[in-house]
Amino acid sequence: MIKDWFIKQKLLIGIVVTAIGATLIIAKLYPFEGVGEWTGFGESLNKSKSIERTIRDGIVISIRETETENLESAKTFWDWLGLASTLAIPIVLLQFERREQRRADKQAEAQKAIAVNNLHEEILKVYIDRMSELLLDKNLKTLKLDDPLRDTALDVARARTLSVLRRLDKDSDRKGSVIQFLIDAELASELNLSGVDLKDADLRSANLIGTNLRNANLKSAILKDANLRGANLKDANLRSANLKDANLNNTILNFTYLKDANLIGANLIGANLIGANLIGANLTSANLTGAYLKDAKLEHANLKDAKLEYANLKDAKLEYANLKDANLKDAKLTGANLTGADLSHAKYISIDQIKFAENWDKAIYDKDFRAKLGSPVQDAK
Repeated sequence: MIKDWFIKQKLLIGIVVTAIGATLIIAKLYPFEGVGEWTGFGESLNKSKSIERTIRDGIVISIRETETENLESAKTFWDWLGLASTLAIPIVLLQFERREQRRADKQAEAQKAIAVNNLHEEILKVYIDRMSELLLDKNLKTLKLDDPLRDTALDVARARTLSVLRRLDKDSDRKGSVIQFLIDAELASELNLSGVDLKDADLRSANLIGTNLRNANLKSAILKDANLRGANLKDANLRSANLKDANLNNTILNFTYLKDANLIGANLIGANLIGANLIGANLTSANLTGAYLKDAKLEHANLKDAKLEYANLKDAKLEYANLKDANLKDAKLTGANLTGADLSHAKYISIDQIKFAENWDKAIYDKDFRAKLGSPVQDAK
């Protein structure tokens, strides 16, 4: 690496010196007025004058004036090369020091990352070993539900799990491994995992049926195809989480933060989404049959092709939501804000159903349905 750097620097110096030499040669071959003054080429003429007086009896009897000319040679090409080299050396050294510092910093960062990775691997290994010992020593799976030893063992398991998740900090992959271990050990639904930090964790296809994840941090977590049926996610942070095709049947999602979440094709049948924040969420083709969405925030949400049969959308905020081709059969829209909502081609909507909503006249409808409403509302584009 250093050898390559020196080669590059030599090349740079060679280019600089060649450029200077070429400039000076051109100046020598094609002189113009004043060229010697700024290039140093050409001859330099120094003149000196001396006066000699002969004095006799205090009287100057003769004066002799002598003028001397000294012709000095101009600076040589090598003089200029020497000057260029003198100026270039400090610059080259400074560049070298900076490059070496950057290289040292990168090497230090790489070594730190390796050390952290090894530490996290050891932390995970110790956790799994101790949890395995707990399962075997206490025979946890064979203890009855009312056995005090079972509660004690579960408390220990929860404490260890929360501790290891904190220590793994931003290591989303190993956090996912911790949860997968609990799933494999059939402990995920047994432990109280409320408040756990699983930000960015990869939990795709995870079986988390009935798991208590209340107030958990699952921001940007990957839960694609995960089974969260009956799980408790109340007050959880699922912003920008990937829940594509996830099973959220009868899941508790009260006041859950799902802003910008990917819920394409998700099963939300009977899900409790009261007060949930779904602003900007993508619910394309999601099944929300019988879901509770009272007071839910659905501004700018994409509900295209969604199934909202029998869904309760009372007082929901649907400003500028996309409800194109959505199935709204018997959906309750009382008090829902439809300002700017696009209901073009929505299925099974009725006049009475729409007029129970707020600002229904500011929504977008098909031309035919608009005519039925008998009001100058917006046409579908």
